[in-house]
Amino acid sequence: MKQLNGLFICFALVALANPALAADSAATGSITITSPVNDAVLQNATGNKLEFNVRLSPNGNHVHVYVDDQDPIVFRDVSHCPCSIALPTLSSGKHTIVVKEATSGHAMTGVQGAVTATVK
Repeated sequence: MKQLNGLFICFALVALANPALAADSAATGSITITSPVNDAVLQNATGNKLEFNVRLSPNGNHVHVYVDDQDPIVFRDVSHCPCSIALPTLSSGKHTIVVKEATSGHAMTGVQGAVTATVK
């Protein structure tokens, strides 16, 4: 019995170290923000674009884009990414931009990407 427990623990540790063994990587979603890059310095408060790539998870349907504490921008056409949207006017200072995957009922799936940017 001890050998079986040890074998199980070894497999669990390998699976944690390599998520592809724990679940098929094609079944998981991903969001990658390509612009602005993390810790970018933006020169203008207007005219900035958010560019990102999305691979929806099995439960994913669309994404919500959050800029600081503003209401989300719902973006549905993620099938032809890379995607691009205009960011709202940003005040001077540091801002957090988060793209979160949502189900058709707008529940968050946990798949997300985030960056911070500073407007001069």
